[in-house]
Amino acid sequence: MAGTDVTTIPPEDKEYYGGISFWNHFELVYRRLNERATGDPDTFWYQRLEREGHHFKRGLALNCGNGWVERDLLRIGLVDEVVGIDISVDALEEARRQAAAMGARARYERVDINVDSLPDGEFDLVINYAACHHVAALDRVLRQIVSQMPRHGLFVNWDYIGPHRNQYTARQWERAWEVNQRLPESLRQQMHYPDIETMLQQDPTEAVHSELIVPTIERYFDIISFRPLGGAVGYLLLTHNLPFYSAPLDEVREWIERVMDSDDAFLREAPEETLFAYFLARPRQDDIPPSDLARWTKDEADRELTAKANGGEYYPRTFLSQMYQASEAVSVRRALMQRWPRAAAAYRRTRSLKPGSAARSRQRSRAPKSSANG
Repeated sequence: MAGTDVTTIPPEDKEYYGGISFWNHFELVYRRLNERATGDPDTFWYQRLEREGHHFKRGLALNCGNGWVERDLLRIGLVDEVVGIDISVDALEEARRQAAAMGARARYERVDINVDSLPDGEFDLVINYAACHHVAALDRVLRQIVSQMPRHGLFVNWDYIGPHRNQYTARQWERAWEVNQRLPESLRQQMHYPDIETMLQQDPTEAVHSELIVPTIERYFDIISFRPLGGAVGYLLLTHNLPFYSAPLDEVREWIERVMDSDDAFLREAPEETLFAYFLARPRQDDIPPSDLARWTKDEADRELTAKANGGEYYPRTFLSQMYQASEAVSVRRALMQRWPRAAAAYRRTRSLKPGSAARSRQRSRAPKSSANG
């Protein structure tokens, strides 16, 4: 990023959305998402674009992974050729292999999107499919994207836009918790509020600036169609909830439907709290003042440097995060005391010998006893 040496990258062995345990693995779920995005449960977003008469000469797929999205676009003739970029060497090799097998006009380049330049040339289609929520340098990246698009170009977004590093709001968490309690005990999600330290260790790019995606896109693009996709209930309760994926579909179908009905209800009640969104945008037609560009560059550099100084954390912990952290610490201490009571007693004695503890003990012994009447 301009002005810093900060880059936030995923672990090399990280596989995004490659397993079966994401909520959209189920046909029941992706049909709901299709309906929210296109109005038709049987029509995917790119099929809707093709049926509306859109056609593109050259597309750019951000953080393309194994390339399945752009292969589908090429297969239906929505775009003539595509360039895919990703940081994973293995994912790019798989994308090249599969594109060659189908004779697709797809080229792939390894790019660390936070610091590297985009491939040269103009793109009249740019696809952000679950990519930008892994991008730290959002302003830098989107500014470069818009500079390589014609005024009539189309930016397509299908992404997580919820709270930063999955620090869900109390309203989202409580609603998911309530629905979870109505599930059979064998299907209930093990709800643990996402722990920042764990996320930083496992993948510091996950939802790194997801809450900034929409406002940053709006700096450079005009959003022409916005469809909230929900997820505050469905995503939280179905993703990585392994009993749903190990049981026969006939046994869990009813409960998937109930979860998604609750997700629908919450989305109608609080569309502003959607976790995912599908929208289309075109480059702004007016010029952006240089002073704004300079301020946005500085804000982004300052934000990343602040996080670097704070071990990767950008913002103060949420109330829920602090509460869950405290409750987990209490649970660990309680478990240790039950499992190793003598060790716990020795630990407490050691704590009592820390500097200042003797003085506190003397103060307590000299303090007047309270009377029965208080």
